[in-house]
Amino acid sequence: MIKKDFEITIASLPDRENLVAEIFYKNVEWIEISAEIPNQFVVVFCNNDKGDYWEFPYEEAMKVLQEAKNRLAKYQRTPEEQAEYDAMKKEQENWNPTPEETAEYERKMEEQRKKYYG
Repeated sequence: MIKKDFEITIASLPDRENLVAEIFYKNVEWIEISAEIPNQFVVVFCNNDKGDYWEFPYEEAMKVLQEAKNRLAKYQRTPEEQAEYDAMKKEQENWNPTPEETAEYERKMEEQRKKYYG
């Protein structure tokens, strides 16, 4: 996602008593944040395909989003790990096994299948 693809608009909507923050992604409404009760923010995730939406307390939604980000971050490679992975992938692209290597691989796979599946 690129920051310029997002637009935040503070709006007064006819069906709301107070202002809302509308967040658009590539000109399509994505999220609406409101506070009909002062300082009790609510996040509405828009679903434009069906015309309905989900609504959550702001703090709860942010906690879940942050937790998801934190969990995902645990699986991200460090720059060193990424360089090592890229080098391995490049090496694999040029790998052309001999018939003997292919036969050895197939033998090992058959051994594993028998071990785990009988």
